[in-house]
Amino acid sequence: MTDAESGPVSRGIAHPLRSVSVFGAVIALLLAAMLAAMLWSDHANRMQAAQRQSMALAAGSDRLLRAELSTMERALRGAARDGREYFRQTPEQAPALLAASIHGMLERNPDLATIALVDNAGNPLSGGRGDPTLPQWILPQNRVMDGDLYVGGLEATAEGGRVLLAAVPMQPDQWLLARIRLAVFQRVVSGLDTGRLGVVSIGSRDGHLLAHSLDPAAVERPLPRPLRLPPASEQTLALGVADSPMDGVRRIVALSVPRDYPLFLFAALSYDEVMAPWRTYLYVAIGLFLLYLAGFAYLFHSVRGNARRQARLTDELRAGAAELALAHKVGKVGTWSIEGDGAWVHWSDITRQMFGLELRGASLEAFLGQVCDEDRELLREELARAWNGEEALDMTYRFVLPDGGLRWLSVRGERVDSQRGRRLAGAVVDVSEHLRNQERAQEAERQFRLLFDRNPAPFWIFDVDTLQFLEVNRAAMEQYGYSREEFLAMTILDIRPEEEWSEVKQARDDALDGHGRALAPRVRMHRRKDGSTFEVVGHMAQLEFDGRAACLTLAEDVSQRLAYERDLAYRASHDPDTGLLTVRALAEQLDADGGGYTILHIQLRGLRLVTDTLGREAGEDVLQAMVGRLGALGARHGLTAWQPAEDFVVAVTAGHDPQAALEALLEAASEPVRGRDSFHQLEPRIGVASCPDDGERADQVLGRAAQAAHAAREQGVVVSRFDCRMAARHAERLQLAGRIRRAIDRDEFELHFQPIRHAADGTPALLEALLRWPQPDGGFIPPSDFIQLCEDTGLIIVLGRWVIQAAARAQRELAAHGWAGLPIAVNVSAVQLFNSDLLGEFVAATEANGLAPGALQMELTESCLMHNPAQAMQVLKSLNARGIAVSLDDFGTGFSSMSYLQHLPLDSLKIDRCFVTDVERNPRNAAICRALLSLGHSMGLVVIAEGVENQAQLDWLVAHGCDQVQGYLLGQPMPLAEVIALLALSCDGA
Repeated sequence: MTDAESGPVSRGIAHPLRSVSVFGAVIALLLAAMLAAMLWSDHANRMQAAQRQSMALAAGSDRLLRAELSTMERALRGAARDGREYFRQTPEQAPALLAASIHGMLERNPDLATIALVDNAGNPLSGGRGDPTLPQWILPQNRVMDGDLYVGGLEATAEGGRVLLAAVPMQPDQWLLARIRLAVFQRVVSGLDTGRLGVVSIGSRDGHLLAHSLDPAAVERPLPRPLRLPPASEQTLALGVADSPMDGVRRIVALSVPRDYPLFLFAALSYDEVMAPWRTYLYVAIGLFLLYLAGFAYLFHSVRGNARRQARLTDELRAGAAELALAHKVGKVGTWSIEGDGAWVHWSDITRQMFGLELRGASLEAFLGQVCDEDRELLREELARAWNGEEALDMTYRFVLPDGGLRWLSVRGERVDSQRGRRLAGAVVDVSEHLRNQERAQEAERQFRLLFDRNPAPFWIFDVDTLQFLEVNRAAMEQYGYSREEFLAMTILDIRPEEEWSEVKQARDDALDGHGRALAPRVRMHRRKDGSTFEVVGHMAQLEFDGRAACLTLAEDVSQRLAYERDLAYRASHDPDTGLLTVRALAEQLDADGGGYTILHIQLRGLRLVTDTLGREAGEDVLQAMVGRLGALGARHGLTAWQPAEDFVVAVTAGHDPQAALEALLEAASEPVRGRDSFHQLEPRIGVASCPDDGERADQVLGRAAQAAHAAREQGVVVSRFDCRMAARHAERLQLAGRIRRAIDRDEFELHFQPIRHAADGTPALLEALLRWPQPDGGFIPPSDFIQLCEDTGLIIVLGRWVIQAAARAQRELAAHGWAGLPIAVNVSAVQLFNSDLLGEFVAATEANGLAPGALQMELTESCLMHNPAQAMQVLKSLNARGIAVSLDDFGTGFSSMSYLQHLPLDSLKIDRCFVTDVERNPRNAAICRALLSLGHSMGLVVIAEGVENQAQLDWLVAHGCDQVQGYLLGQPMPLAEVIALLALSCDGA
């Protein structure tokens, strides 16, 4: 080889060596990066999984601990309840009964070491050991789940173990002090899947260990100081990896510091145990990388040795490249050949790539083995005839690819004789896509035919020129009653009424001229074979059918829809119960007609009362009778509308006398209405407004007539005509109602509380919640200015609900300051009593704030009860069943029936302040107060006197046996904070 020839060869050798070197280095870097990423990802995943497991252990232990604490609380609370009953029913035997009850509880609950009755200072009251530190730990932050259980510190026992101090209140100045064995907490952390060195423990926030899953004896050792806990949270905290200060083991830690009880839970898994599989993974990765380096070194040595041999094959590679280029030019047509004895098939590389073959050749039998079974023998015969020179090979067959796919192949070939012998050669083309396109076209045509024929909507195609039906589907045959043969012998005119034929022909002419309006969908009448007609909307599109201009039509039957729309239109403008116009429809008709008119708005008070007292059927009879009267009156003078539930509207239109209509209306409304078994006298209130004097639009005039009717009701007159001052007053009330609604939304209202005290000793008995509306200038809007408006507008429902919730929150605050036994009374209006779920609101507020039954009470006036005595009786009984005491306010000022009141489930009566004034020197007031005191006590009720403002009044009431008193002498209404301070001061003074 010459130097000129060796230069290119050397360069040809150096190039693949450089490529291999660079490729190997890149692969080494990629492999190292990949292994590092996999190791890092596996490490992170294991850490995250371990962190999640430790958090799950902490959360699960928290649920178990809550269950144990709840069980302990229920047991102690039950003992406290029994104790209260003992002291209330048999005070002398109460200590012995309580001790026996406690003894039985200790036998049933081995987790309780001891239970003792102690006072607020922790001194024992009936045997057992007390705890002088009790006042230091019965604090809100040591309260368990907002319940009655308080948790203290640990205490050593005589046996050498430890117990946890806990307490629940039994009654004022008395507590049940319990000592809980730590086995309760050890059960929570035992048996958990923490591994060999994992741990779950429970501790108190003052630094004591209550349970330890790995070493139960660790509870004897104090936790490291200072103990720094994160703020309490509802979520379990992930703390990552940390070294344990107790045993030095590195762990993956989770911590739960609940807000609602003074304990914390620690859960951790051993870092070494979690990461042990990862270290094995690390060693395997290092081994793989070293193995790759060794393999690459061997590969580089082999490539270097083969480089020279590859240079000699350059010419052959160039020839192969030319062959591939030729195959691509032919259009991805592969080549094949059979030579020698005809037992072996060869194919080009492009053929191998096209069909996913692994080798450049195979035996003829192996090749035929991949041909579809149905085509194999035929191809074998065709190949044999071509090999024998009988005919050229030209066949399409199915070939199964190595991956299981099926291809259609078109193969052609001829025998070629040469000096080397016979040779069968040819080309192969993949025609699968072509055949699939043919199949899709055929399937699309079949589906279109199926879609047209099976479509549930009637379809047909007709000739635009002759109107002859060209094709029709099954739905059209069923809809119109004709067979397909009958349809194809008919024209469009045969399914249309004769009077519409000219329209059809005109539409045909427009379509031929190219006008688009011929294709616009319209409602038309069609006729069935039986002669019946129905309404149809035709959706049409022009097309060419069998070489003719045609139209495709979808006939949508809209008969039912149009009938439904007409019915909806009637229902939208008429009241379904009375058949009269709605007020809105009346306004639209008046505006459309124009001209002057007078509106008479009639409120019939008593119509709803008939329904409420005698039932819906009786109320319906009376309503229909009034509909007949006023409907006839409206027909004579104009129009009549109905506005549920007690209002009619008569519009006296132009050309009629408004005064005559008003007189006829007064006569019709004032005449008694006959029901099924009785006559009913309704009370009319009529408001009058006219157009254009009182408004240009009908809705304005109708609204002002309604305002006039409301004014008539307020003033106690029958007829009231609208004037501008009435609108101003109405606007002011609306503005104030809007301010009230915004004040409720912005929480501007606040409660003040006035104490009600026991008359005998002056101790607080309960607090009355009084609503106040503070203003920016420091003053207050008096309740008398807005309460009645709230009742008229229904805002009293929302405002009353707010008062009940605010009173519940205030009672919870009282309980937190040691006044759990001091209830709060809430005033309730008649609207709330009869139009809201009063019981549900009291129960919801009580439960939401964790209050005991009886923590909230209710006050209402006797006039409020008399609105609907039967319903009031039902509501009061349901409140009484849930432990909500009811006080009758302003007693003696109403007109209630004594025989009815004696059956009401009342708890107390409040003597109105007008009778307490000058009771010590006014014989008449003194006589009334004595009578009311005697009446209340005879009914077994607590009697409360309001408006006590001087000592003489108080002395008289005490002397005559009044139970409780309320007034400025005993305490003015004040905010809750001042009430709590006053109670604390009175307690200290006592």
